[in-house]
Amino acid sequence: MKIGGLQKLTLVDYPNKIAATVFLSGCNFKCGFCHNPSLVNIKKDEEEISETEFFKFLKTKQSLIDGICITGGEPTINADLPEFIKKIRDLNFSIKLDTNGNNPEMLERLIEEKLLNFIAMDIKTSPEKYEQVVRGNIYPVKSRVAGSRQSEIFNRVKKSVELIKKSGINYEFRTTVVPGIVERQDIEKIGKWLKGVKKYVLQQFRNQNVLNKEFEKIVPYWDDTLKEFKKILEKYINKVELRI
Repeated sequence: MKIGGLQKLTLVDYPNKIAATVFLSGCNFKCGFCHNPSLVNIKKDEEEISETEFFKFLKTKQSLIDGICITGGEPTINADLPEFIKKIRDLNFSIKLDTNGNNPEMLERLIEEKLLNFIAMDIKTSPEKYEQVVRGNIYPVKSRVAGSRQSEIFNRVKKSVELIKKSGINYEFRTTVVPGIVERQDIEKIGKWLKGVKKYVLQQFRNQNVLNKEFEKIVPYWDDTLKEFKKILEKYINKVELRI
């Protein structure tokens, strides 16, 4: 387990909880707009936090914080994630997992073993664009196949969505709204795909400290545009939240 960072206190990462956030290194996606590039492109000399140090910190916070948010990178690429979570739960912390949904097998195991209290899953874009976006393209081209072929990556993400919906665990799906990656027609398609989910969050794109420097040139949408997107989603999803 490579721990790339630790935020010792957060009031926003875990809804309704006073929490700490642990950042696990490594990711199986290469989204150019990712705002944690150091956790995706790991350098050999990158400073890490040892598990011993991390759990020593947790033991000092048992009466001060309620939960731990496990994020990345992508936490589910770690084969020892269940054991890591069990150690945290043994200290009586509630667990929130952030995931990109590309490892439904690990997600299913975590759910079955009742290791999670909250799941936040990223929805990168509409189904047809998914593979291109997570492989790092800036402006995805239209599918060459009429009717649009769904990629294996998207099918895995789709499976994770269904697992989360049926899990009985509190959850949210969320999208960082990047111009060229998520446009009005994509919002409509996402709404139809996720119709009926409990909660959906639209997050404003920030063009600083991104994985692909070309994304620094992309101007974020105006807030009014995000509000229009919210209205589109509300045709399909009851609770839609803006994080601007």
